[in-house]
Amino acid sequence: MTAESTRMTTEPAYFQIAFYIISPFLTFLAVAIAYLAIYRQSKPNIVIHYEPSDDAGSIIDLVIHNYGGGTAKDVQFSKAIPIGCFGIDQARPVENSNFLKVKIPILAPGKTLRYMGGQYSGLLVHIGDGYPVTATYNYRTPLRIKKKGKDTSILDIHYMAGMHSSNSAAYDLADAMKGRNNTVFIKTNKALEVISKQLTRIAAVLESSRESSSENT
Repeated sequence: MTAESTRMTTEPAYFQIAFYIISPFLTFLAVAIAYLAIYRQSKPNIVIHYEPSDDAGSIIDLVIHNYGGGTAKDVQFSKAIPIGCFGIDQARPVENSNFLKVKIPILAPGKTLRYMGGQYSGLLVHIGDGYPVTATYNYRTPLRIKKKGKDTSILDIHYMAGMHSSNSAAYDLADAMKGRNNTVFIKTNKALEVISKQLTRIAAVLESSRESSSENT
């Protein structure tokens, strides 16, 4: 047998051996990549931030949102989060004991919790140049293994300085119906009250006249 024929017969054997060695590794790598992708999709991602209220002008909301793909359970925070801090030009006094200190039993993917944070100057006194808060929670991996996770957010409101704010139409309408704004709704309500009282008097007079007529007959 020539050297050329010997080389041709041994090369397939080398390829087969290499395939047997590399194939399990490639399979493991593919499974690991797929699991990592599923794991990232199943992990919660808790983000805490302040943003202007959609309804009331000058009001700032505290927002806690789960941007991840997994459910977070027993969510707790590393420190109390300032809320209820009011004041536009000057901060009003507020007790730190009124800050948000809660344990959230469950926060599903895409779920948002909103709290009334306050107003710019009131919050700025407590937030300063940055207020780091770490959210810790429990979650389960795709293999149903219970794990602990944590996400850190830096609360900041400097970007809201000088931002235009106004009430939503729904908020103004609710205010008008409750009598807090001097609008056409207030005037209409007062006019209706006057008409109602006049109708009541007219009805009373008619009823009295009817009774008198009945007695005369």
